[in-house]
Amino acid sequence: MLLSGLLIIATLLYGGLIYYFKVGWEALPSGPKPTPQHTDWPTVAIIIPARNEEKNIGTLLKALATQSYPLQKMEVLVIDDHSTDGTAAIVSQYPFAKSILLEEEGIIAYKKKALEKGIANTTATWILCTDADCIPTKDWVLTMVNSLVTNQACFLAAPVYLQNNGSLLGRFQTLDFLVLQGITGAGLQLHWIYMANGANLGYPRSIFQAVKGYEGNEKIASGDDFFLLHKIKEQFPDQIYYCKDSRAIVQTAAMPNWTSFLQQRIRWASKSPYYTDWVLKGVLAGVWVYNALLLGCALLAFFIPSIGSLVLAIWLCKTIVEWPFVKSVASFFNHQIQVLEFFLFQPLHILYITGTGLLGLQGSYEWKGRRVR
Repeated sequence: MLLSGLLIIATLLYGGLIYYFKVGWEALPSGPKPTPQHTDWPTVAIIIPARNEEKNIGTLLKALATQSYPLQKMEVLVIDDHSTDGTAAIVSQYPFAKSILLEEEGIIAYKKKALEKGIANTTATWILCTDADCIPTKDWVLTMVNSLVTNQACFLAAPVYLQNNGSLLGRFQTLDFLVLQGITGAGLQLHWIYMANGANLGYPRSIFQAVKGYEGNEKIASGDDFFLLHKIKEQFPDQIYYCKDSRAIVQTAAMPNWTSFLQQRIRWASKSPYYTDWVLKGVLAGVWVYNALLLGCALLAFFIPSIGSLVLAIWLCKTIVEWPFVKSVASFFNHQIQVLEFFLFQPLHILYITGTGLLGLQGSYEWKGRRVR
């Protein structure tokens, strides 16, 4: 009886949280909006950290070469992070792109150092950041710059869509990523939870300099997006936006196997001990405790079969609570998902949230051929 009451209360609290996210997501101003015709568009620098990306960098540069934004107003800077493949040779085939070698060795936050180096090599007013394995729409730069200029934004987070090959793992990753994107947009709209994804964001170069870039978190390998956003939030809380415009979407590929997927998610979770935002820490802790409770009850059902029906009921309730929010986010990304598939993914998602949350605390993972501790 006590366990039933605890699960019901926890599910109600969790349902309220998810409903709040849904409200925030749907309150976001959505595009596409008419783009004003400026007589003199500002110069924008596109910073792309790259490490052994010979399979991807050419596709990204082709997409940038055909942008609707004036090419002469774009500075494309590829920061080569000690690549040992043909990344640099491919970049050299695109005259508008400049390859800059990251020469520093023995540092912890290689990506942050690469971004800093890119920004130090430009005088552009606006900075856009993406990853070497991403593919933007043809109007990506135009839409991002227009949103930055129109809002005089100090930080602009934008949507990322995870492509998949239709496998179980691929579909699961895409679904999980959709939820993260929804929380990101809702949190920024509500001025409540501040998150972003480094694959698609922008800000003024002057703001990066004003907050002294990544100074203060150089010892943390991940979090180039998160920690910069929070430094900007401390000084400019009312000038942070999420660009809910389909033309601003960049696509990236899902991880090819379970090992790389888990390493990626552990990398993301590894920065959580360094969070100073107590609202975010409280929400993350609450979500983890709820999922850990559900997992514990599911395991207990193997020894006490009588609580199996309770676990199934909560499984169903969790699906009902989350479905309207997930469906709304998926609709924006034009992603098709069936409620039965979503229902069946619930046990895997509960196990994944609980496991990566714990593994992320150890702060050790492998990424891009490097062991990070």
